[in-house]
Amino acid sequence: MSTLALITLPLPGHMRPMMAAARALQQAGHHPVVVGPADLTARVPDDIATRTIGQTDLPAGAVDHMCACLSRMSRLSDLRQMFRAIATLSQFYLDHLPQAIEQIGADAILHDQLEPGAGLVARSLSRSWGVRHISLACALPMNREPSVPPPFMGWRFRPSRYGAWLNAGYYRVVNALHAEQGLVLANGARRFGLTKPDDLEDWQQVWSVDDGISDQTDLVQGLASLDYPRQSPPTYLGPFRDSRDAYPGLSSIQSERDGRPLAFISLGTLMGGKRRILRAMANAATARGLQPILVHGGRLNVEQADLPTGTIARDFLDQRAIMADAAVAMLHGGYNSTTDAIAAGLPLITVPLAFEQGAIAARVERAQLGRTVGRLGSGLTLRLQQALDAVTGSPTIRAASRRAQFEALAAPGLSGLVASVDGALRQCQPRLRPVDQPGREHVASQHRPEIVPAQ
Repeated sequence: MSTLALITLPLPGHMRPMMAAARALQQAGHHPVVVGPADLTARVPDDIATRTIGQTDLPAGAVDHMCACLSRMSRLSDLRQMFRAIATLSQFYLDHLPQAIEQIGADAILHDQLEPGAGLVARSLSRSWGVRHISLACALPMNREPSVPPPFMGWRFRPSRYGAWLNAGYYRVVNALHAEQGLVLANGARRFGLTKPDDLEDWQQVWSVDDGISDQTDLVQGLASLDYPRQSPPTYLGPFRDSRDAYPGLSSIQSERDGRPLAFISLGTLMGGKRRILRAMANAATARGLQPILVHGGRLNVEQADLPTGTIARDFLDQRAIMADAAVAMLHGGYNSTTDAIAAGLPLITVPLAFEQGAIAARVERAQLGRTVGRLGSGLTLRLQQALDAVTGSPTIRAASRRAQFEALAAPGLSGLVASVDGALRQCQPRLRPVDQPGREHVASQHRPEIVPAQ
């Protein structure tokens, strides 16, 4: 049995696939431990071990306060707070993760690709302690290539000199926006004795470690069809889903169904309170003879939303089960909901709101899986109706949806993750540190397996 330190972001769309990964690793005989600040570990399910670190730097409530801006993203101050939070979390892991790895005796670090601070720690420990470095993209892969547009831009794929020039220019903008985090990471790299080639600006890529190279296993929880072509593609494993994350399914809405085909509508957990957009989606679906089924993550006051008659609205539902019985999906372009819709073979309408959603929408259109509708301006309901006509009546989209659905169903998923982790662990160098540190704990009990800090 190997111990793995799991580092995830304190966001539902990142935690859910990482928790599914943790349970799959448990079933395979490993001991995954989610390491992080108090607000994050408090959300981890009871059957997964946790290690709370840095309670002086980020006490309970601090991370929730930092991340509150993500559900708004309507003011410049929200954007500034987001970049400040990103830098703070990277500094947090650079300061506290090495000691936690030593205390729990971790054989590998499996971290969300969007937390490069954990990646730097993994690169440092891979040579000195033989700790394996496994990166998992729970959203669009961040790996930079000249022909691939930045993952926060809804640009189309241009495999040309002009496209590379545009991409390079915006990557410089990205570097400027992430300047605070970049400074944190640069200081951390110097502290750990890491260097990078002069022409490499991507913190996600492999760096030199002293006179050797930090081996990195580069995995993606997602599909190649939802990405642009790459010269150096990562390993696409398909969606990670866990049946133990049980939400109400089809039986819970059966009494409210009226015989019309279902239109699945969601703006994700963070943006589920956008009344104007959700109302326009529901009205457009109703106008085209579909019954809207709306999932809002508890952020929408349904009584004040003025939704059309017959709309089914819930905080949470088993979206895979609902999508399996739906005719179309109308989404914000979130990564997990989009891959679930692809796995269900649904045509897609995306209304991107923030983050990488515009980039996902552009990839959906390139793969001919659906259409994008801008959320700004008047006439949103009419434009959504036109998009519904386009996606439900297109043989091209139907054929592309079937091909992508086959890719999703054939993907190895969590079994592929376990196989990749096992392969990385087999390459472990001899451990140069004690394995039975005080505070290490292999737990298999009925109560929450919280690992107590060493005294």
